[in-house]
Amino acid sequence: MGRIGFYFVLAALVMIGGLIGFFLSSRPAGLPAVGPAAQMLPGPAPRELSQWQDAALANGVAGAEQMPDLPPGAVPGEYVLHFSTREAYLAYLAALRATGAAPLNQIDALLAVRIPQHAVRLIPPGQYGAQADFSYIVAHPLPPADIDPAALATLRAYGMSPRSIVGGELHGDGTGVLVAVLDSGIDAHPVFDDLVLTHLNLVDGHVATHGTSVASIIAGTEGIAPKVSLLDVRVLDDEGKGSSYHVAEGIVAAVDQGAKIINLSLGVYQDSLLLRQAVSYAHEQGVLLVAAPGNDSYDRMSYPAAYENVLSVTAVDARGSYALFPNQSADIDFAAPGVGILTAKEDTGTTFFSGTSAAAPFVSGTLASLMSGERALSANDAVQVLRSYLNEAGAPGPDPEYGAGVLDWSRLRERTTPDIQDVALAAIHLSPDAQPGTNMPIEVTVQNRGTQWLNAAQLEVRINDGEPVSFSIGTLGPGQITTRKVYALVPSQDSGQALNLAARVLPRDLNQDVRLENNLQAVQFRPR
Repeated sequence: MGRIGFYFVLAALVMIGGLIGFFLSSRPAGLPAVGPAAQMLPGPAPRELSQWQDAALANGVAGAEQMPDLPPGAVPGEYVLHFSTREAYLAYLAALRATGAAPLNQIDALLAVRIPQHAVRLIPPGQYGAQADFSYIVAHPLPPADIDPAALATLRAYGMSPRSIVGGELHGDGTGVLVAVLDSGIDAHPVFDDLVLTHLNLVDGHVATHGTSVASIIAGTEGIAPKVSLLDVRVLDDEGKGSSYHVAEGIVAAVDQGAKIINLSLGVYQDSLLLRQAVSYAHEQGVLLVAAPGNDSYDRMSYPAAYENVLSVTAVDARGSYALFPNQSADIDFAAPGVGILTAKEDTGTTFFSGTSAAAPFVSGTLASLMSGERALSANDAVQVLRSYLNEAGAPGPDPEYGAGVLDWSRLRERTTPDIQDVALAAIHLSPDAQPGTNMPIEVTVQNRGTQWLNAAQLEVRINDGEPVSFSIGTLGPGQITTRKVYALVPSQDSGQALNLAARVLPRDLNQDVRLENNLQAVQFRPR
């Protein structure tokens, strides 16, 4: 893609700037940049504290000036302590309170205590077998800072509400499913008037637009699952900042209040023992966690999206193309709409919302729909259904830009309808490592998106103005893909030329194919 030297545009479609929305065009006042200097450098792994600090925790220290420097991104002036037994945990709390001090917070379910820095001098936690960790600054994913604006302008905005994007009713309406939104709070808005909406504030300040936009994708009159019950767990302040401690606390609180799905459109680049424990706590009780991987175009996801038991969601534009700004990883679970989504904002207004923060609630809302109604699925079955009906995109198989594939709500609706024929030209892919001036392989992927077996089809690929190259496509089961390669000369950077490719796939009987519009793709690769 563009960050490595190439970008592509769909030549068959008109490029427009798109409505990138407030999320990609503005940064909340006072919010620090989430870039390599601020958050990419990982802090020490949990329990990997310096020998000095281990000694300090065990024996106490003489003065605050002797405390070690915190790692990048850590919340200053505090520690998080973990205990292996409830007896040690309660004994430490009793000893601390006997000094007249008190913890800043505690999470009984995780045997974790958040203490001010000076408390280490009062009661040495190491004497109770405590393990020390830090709390890290968490933020909702920020607008991309290092991407060429001209490249961003090629993205196509959806410009529609979430319910319009998914095509209306999917499965159930969300009744009986409690979805927790851990974010900057959910403001009162007419789209939520008929919902059960419960608020839990773990941080101070005013509600910010971000959480309201996220919630309106999941629920409300224009949401995917309009009648879910919402649990608003406020873990970010009005500048979009919070801590990994409060996120962990919010996850535990949401689980304990009966949430079935937890949406986390936020992230941090430092691993945290407490956050991992909270994720495990939710997973062990069958609660689904859905998270945004970040908008920094890095080759790694932020946490909690990067944890094994969290469903991570990247963003695509209205063409179904990778949105350029999301962090990349082949471990990403889903790709969903994330450019120019029409959502609610504070009071009665609307805004165009973009980013992986917008993509994640598309998955949360879809899961809530599948887990409700007369044919409600279990949490595990709902996830498996989503995985089974993803559209292939990008490089064949799971890839860093699209993860396992793109959500397709038409296929989800049709999954139980027999004998649907839908063969699709899924992708034309040139490796981002392609060297200008060399012959490189182009991967052309065909997918059976129907519900019946595909017995035969013809694939034709045209390079620039050359004659089409034909391939026979044999038997493909529902959802299966097959890939063919052609080789083409990639133009040199100073040639001023582009590499144009077009491909189409033709089943034996065109009249039986329900979506002929997805049988053709045309793309252009241009060196930059």
